[in-house]
Amino acid sequence: MPSALQRVLLAEPRGACAGVHRAIETVERALRIHGAPVYVRKQIVHNEHVVRELEGRGARFVDTEEEVPAGAVCVFSAHGVSPQVRENARRRELTVIDATCPLVAKVHQEAVRFARDMDTLILIGHVGHEEIEGTYGEAPERTVVVGSVEEARRLDLPPDVRAAYLTQTTLSVDDTAGIVAVLRERFPELTGPASADICYASQNRQNAVKAIAGRSDLVLVVGSANSSNSLRLVEVARAAGAEARLLPDPELLDPAWLEGVRTVGLTAGASVPEIQVERALRLLAELGYGDLETEVTATENVVFKLPPELEEQNMAKDGGDTVAGPPASVERGVVEEACGKLLDRVDLRIEELLSAEEARWNAVDARVAVPVSVIAELIAAGGKRLRPLFCLTGYLAAGGATDEDTVVDAAAALELLHAFALIHDDIMDNSPTRRGVPTVHAAYTDLHARRAWAGESRRYGEGVAILAGDLALSYANRLAGRLTGPAAEVWHELAAEMIIGQQLDIALAAEVKADPDLARWVAVCKSGRYTIHRPLALGAAIAGRPGLNGVFEAYGVAAGEAFQLRDDLLDAFGDAAVTGKPTGLDLDEHKMTLLLALGAAKDPRVAELVEGSRRADWDPAGLRAALLASGVRAEVEERIDALVADARTAVADAGLPDHWRLRFGELADMVAYRDR
Repeated sequence: MPSALQRVLLAEPRGACAGVHRAIETVERALRIHGAPVYVRKQIVHNEHVVRELEGRGARFVDTEEEVPAGAVCVFSAHGVSPQVRENARRRELTVIDATCPLVAKVHQEAVRFARDMDTLILIGHVGHEEIEGTYGEAPERTVVVGSVEEARRLDLPPDVRAAYLTQTTLSVDDTAGIVAVLRERFPELTGPASADICYASQNRQNAVKAIAGRSDLVLVVGSANSSNSLRLVEVARAAGAEARLLPDPELLDPAWLEGVRTVGLTAGASVPEIQVERALRLLAELGYGDLETEVTATENVVFKLPPELEEQNMAKDGGDTVAGPPASVERGVVEEACGKLLDRVDLRIEELLSAEEARWNAVDARVAVPVSVIAELIAAGGKRLRPLFCLTGYLAAGGATDEDTVVDAAAALELLHAFALIHDDIMDNSPTRRGVPTVHAAYTDLHARRAWAGESRRYGEGVAILAGDLALSYANRLAGRLTGPAAEVWHELAAEMIIGQQLDIALAAEVKADPDLARWVAVCKSGRYTIHRPLALGAAIAGRPGLNGVFEAYGVAAGEAFQLRDDLLDAFGDAAVTGKPTGLDLDEHKMTLLLALGAAKDPRVAELVEGSRRADWDPAGLRAALLASGVRAEVEERIDALVADARTAVADAGLPDHWRLRFGELADMVAYRDR
């Protein structure tokens, strides 16, 4: 008879990550839009269950793009492809949908940059893995692959070589650290990425396995034999002292493995659907392991957008879920392409700056470079890049064409200024997460506590965050240093307005003053002007047309207030799994948002609860419920609609070409009707 002590210790997080969900949905969406068959180059993710499911729906998996019929739809897998593969697909006139994981795409961008600037690029990873094949293809003539500490010791390079390293995203954190340590010892001038390449999901799952391994007699890892991240989980569990086995299919669970086992640790690789974990749990329960305990080591809220090739399709074909407007005009397509290329340059400019700074300060001591790494990790975690987008849009709409370096630097400065604002804002709001990961002050407070360092953990965490924010502001001003005349004036006004708006924001929260007029002024400063109006005006000034400021002010203030109202609604009523930050934080922290001020003016019960928030025993959940019951949510939605209409009207008579009026209308919709 099974012992009452027999149990399952379930790791969390586990299973399919954001990149895998995105890749699977990409194939499913492509099938709905284009119909079967849709060809997929390699396995979309390394999981046999997923592949069989998609084959049943009409996907056809091939080894090379050469096997895809000319002109057919071809999806590139989550692991990425080389430039040669892309060229082959173009030559065969394939309709390409790129499902490359954004974190893998980041490594490709780093490979291009390092290959341009360095003599040798060292890829840490496994020869033959599709991700390594794709990254290697960015610069095969100057790239070497290293897969172990022994290979790192044997690597034959000139002593004065200028070298940089990158890593496969699914490796073991500990093994990779050992390889990097050997490479740094052998090549002291070695450069690396601004932030770790091993993806957040791989790191989280490895940490979770370490947490359960010490309490488990056997660790089972659900995952396919060709899944690198699943194999790493087995290795990590064994390194932590537990017996561990890979379970490619729950039906392959051998009862003989459980002989003498009281506690089974269970996890799944990052390419495994949760349904397979549930099957494994059912089988274990049938074998007497019905007692379940979940070990939570992190919370993941990361969501990646679908590939733009799908977003631009007519979604009316997609089961009726979403209906897009008419096909984009040629002019609008050109505009979007030009803006996209400039945005890519903005990301590259930031990465170059931070990589150089991280290398500079790491040469002094790794602890000195912490604030730089903090900024790099925050920016690499995602974000909407709204301020750079509006700056570049203002530049292009104003006819800018000859000063791209200046506008790229200015747009990069705006993103770094935003990093400064977010890091400090998270301290003031006492926010635990940002973009689905711990905020800077929370992460370093936790690090201080775990290491049992001297002093107060919270002061240490907030100190690191304040310094990182200050450094981001310094870098922003450095990039904005070439601005002159009207552009410089816009820059300085933008930064000052944002900080002053933040001061009024915390003052209203401290005084519990729900004043719609003052709350709107905060929204205008922190969103209307800072996010939209001033970036548009900055781009136009760089293009030599500061006279567009009036049009952009009317447009930006209206669209920006709509943006802030949507932010308020998402905080009060949104889904934290989608937004990447806690729901209800504004209410918890007494923030007198425009939504709350309007609700208090409309409903006496809301006003009463707002006033009651001065007491220690106040009820934020009750305030949220009262806000919902007041009907203010519907009124705010109507107000957002009116503000979007105002924004469209502002550009209607500005003398801009039709495709620009369409573009500005789309951007107003984007900021006002988003879900995160």
